Amino acid sequence: FTFSEPRRYGLQELRKREKVASSSQRNLLTTVNIITTPASSFANDDKHFMPVDCHNFHQANSFESDYTHGTSLGTSFDDLTEYDAMSQQTNNSSGSTTRNKNSKSSFDFCTCRCFSYLNRSATVCMIVVFWIRFVLECMVGSTSILTKNRYSWSIANVGTLHLVNGLGVIPVSILAGYLSQYYQDRYLAVRFLAITLLFGLSIMVDVTDFFPNNEDEDNYYYNSDNVWSVGPYRYIAGSLIVFSSINACESFVASLMSKVVPSALAEGTFNSGLLATLVGTSGQATGDLFITAMGLVSIRNILNLLILPSMLLLLICIILIRRHYRILA
Repeated sequence: FTFSEPRRYGLQELRKREKVASSSQRNLLTTVNIITTPASSFANDDKHFMPVDCHNFHQANSFESDYTHGTSLGTSFDDLTEYDAMSQQTNNSSGSTTRNKNSKSSFDFCTCRCFSYLNRSATVCMIVVFWIRFVLECMVGSTSILTKNRYSWSIANVGTLHLVNGLGVIPVSILAGYLSQYYQDRYLAVRFLAITLLFGLSIMVDVTDFFPNNEDEDNYYYNSDNVWSVGPYRYIAGSLIVFSSINACESFVASLMSKVVPSALAEGTFNSGLLATLVGTSGQATGDLFITAMGLVSIRNILNLLILPSMLLLLICIILIRRHYRILA
């Protein structure tokens, strides 16, 4: 009733972990700078001589070892510097929030300030969420108009397809939760995106629409007499695979974002949860606009007009995750 900020032990632990990581990385970078400095620069100048602190050097080395084992692909000093800057910015923001408790409510109403705390890894996760929501909306939102003009389905048929898709998510989600105990989220996200691309969207590409029949170019039906055309059964199978895989992949991306988001975006009103919701909703709205635009282009070829861009976007998401695979650990 008082809308007071609850105690979050996880948030305090995250801030403590960021503070320890920031201090350890500073010691590591300082030690590396001292070691890599040429000995000639200390030869004639006693003021710049600085002995190496064995305790800090051991602590820095242990931090580097732990960080390397945690990412399984190693790290670089650019990533350490970026993480250090993010941690310092987060600590500064936490300190300013503590000093200005009375102005906390004014910070909650500042919608643009939350974007300044986004790091590269959290931005990558939000981009992936945006595009997979876009692809999912293109598949789900176009079902009624596509099946009506292509297969002459009724409303009951469309509702049955959505029911089957919803029921198919349950076992896939159970499988995803089981696999998450043995594999990392970034690994599973790439695999499920690949399954969606190779086994879901690819079987829904109608190659016969690339060679239209001049006699039937004015009707809204598909090439039912061609064995290579996408019939109702192929469409149902592809829709089930896409819907289930993307929903499972979204859970992995959300789990990734919860691990890499800074502590400054873990409290208040405009936090990472609100940003993720806004990004996902924006992706769905953009997908609806894209369906409308492709329907104005050609109702007859709307299946390929939606599937081919979706395949390209999922491929970009896979490349984006692989490109930033190290910082998504």
